[in-house]
Amino acid sequence: MARWTTLIAVTLVAAIVGGHQDRANAQTSMTASIWVGPKHPVAVGAYDPMIERLEADEDWNVRYFQGGALLGAKPTLSGVSDGIADVGILAMTYFPAEFPHAQIVADMGLATPNNLVALAAMTEFNLLHCDGCLEEYAAQNLVYTGTYATSPYSIISKQPVRTLADLEGKKMRVPGSLWSRWAQSVGGIEVNVPSSEMFEGLDKGALDIAIQAPGALRSYSLWDTAKYVTDLNLGTYHSLSLLTFNKDWWSDLTDEQRRMFLNEAARAGLDATLEYTKTDEEVLAEVADHGVEVISAPAELTEAKAQFVEDDIPVLIEVARDQYGIEDAQPMVDKMQELIDKWDGIVEEVGADNRDGLLERLKTEIYDKLPDDYGVAG
Repeated sequence: MARWTTLIAVTLVAAIVGGHQDRANAQTSMTASIWVGPKHPVAVGAYDPMIERLEADEDWNVRYFQGGALLGAKPTLSGVSDGIADVGILAMTYFPAEFPHAQIVADMGLATPNNLVALAAMTEFNLLHCDGCLEEYAAQNLVYTGTYATSPYSIISKQPVRTLADLEGKKMRVPGSLWSRWAQSVGGIEVNVPSSEMFEGLDKGALDIAIQAPGALRSYSLWDTAKYVTDLNLGTYHSLSLLTFNKDWWSDLTDEQRRMFLNEAARAGLDATLEYTKTDEEVLAEVADHGVEVISAPAELTEAKAQFVEDDIPVLIEVARDQYGIEDAQPMVDKMQELIDKWDGIVEEVGADNRDGLLERLKTEIYDKLPDDYGVAG
């Protein structure tokens, strides 16, 4: 009797252990790596909610790294391509050689009226209207699923900028080549330094101006040294790949899992963009407490910017041809402008504060048009 009892017990233990092993083997493992910190809009709005949902699902085994703990901003390209991480974020202007088409997308930054329009228009462009863009990702063993957009950049300065003449000769920290050209157009001197060096540059006099969203006043403590913000809309940074997947890993997913991540991409892009706006609103409500004055951009500044945007189109097409080897940039620019106009109308129709309505339109206008095996072939 004892022998049979022992045998039954052993059999039950084996069955339980085997069941646990089967469930463990059935789990899908995912390593996510972002190089921004835990309070960044990308973490708060995009990745954290996705990771929380996956961790609550027993079918998933997730490892999540923030703040560059696994991969920094530039190493993320090779890290996701090689499978060190399965998903990560890419800022495309860091990689002009690998992603020449993405540089043209970046150069449309000043043409976007707000970040919601930029998010939607550039996501649609990349996913549905730019085969060359998707081919560049595939060549790097990556799958692109959408972008987000920063808040519009503004002029954060040591001295007040109330006229066009106030920009003459000023040393400006610029976030990319597009803004370098704008700085030159207003008589400024562009300075290419990382965002981490903005505070020291302003504090020590190496910079007069930082071209950044108002949220940088708090996130980089700029309001401790720069006391003026001129609210000239200097466009958005939107040439990003928010949820960038390793292509081999993506191809091993089921159609259902890929569809889940496409839905996540729509939500993540929208919520990260909205989080940027929320951060700016919070900061602008606090600036007076830090002795910062917000200056309404005078008409001559807004008119000069509009003229620059118009004049820069042939320049960016020339740059695309001569620097990036893209001969058909004009149709790309035309399509992006068409989409900017389209989504400007949609955002106005739906309402910038209607998050659920905007998410539904992102899905019906863009993501629902992708096949379940998107990103597998090619």
